[in-house]
Amino acid sequence: MPFIVAALAKGNDWWAFAFLTVALISDLLDGFVARKMDQITDLGQVLDPLADKSLFLSLFGYFAWVGRIPVVGFFLLLLPYFALILGGGVMYRYQGKVVKANVWGKTSSALLTLGLIFVYFRLPFAIYLIYVGIATSFVSAFVYFRIGAKAQASPTEEGS
Repeated sequence: MPFIVAALAKGNDWWAFAFLTVALISDLLDGFVARKMDQITDLGQVLDPLADKSLFLSLFGYFAWVGRIPVVGFFLLLLPYFALILGGGVMYRYQGKVVKANVWGKTSSALLTLGLIFVYFRLPFAIYLIYVGIATSFVSAFVYFRIGAKAQASPTEEGS
């Protein structure tokens, strides 16, 4: 992530895009290998989305700072991301449970990634992809909230 932002700050979009590509491919490979080798851990399920959200917020923050996306887009993305990070941390801390990724979160990540690529290359419709990605982030946060509320309402194995 710091390499991407540093390359962008120096005006080198191509290096930034290369670093982003490496980051995205390594993220996909890491998940694939973990599933294939049955090496999925609670820690990995917490850290992977946290790293993804940190990457998105860094890039969105940079692009908002330099005026390539509206600042409101960055702040709109902060809301569901903050809720997801805080809610996931609280659930893990107090219930020892990790909420699994859902289709809305994966769809949001895909749309935001595509939107960022469009922003990189100043392609049309970038902002529309980003806003649809942000909207699906809100849906994802709502789904996670419902899952967390149901888990909170049902008794835990320790308490039964």
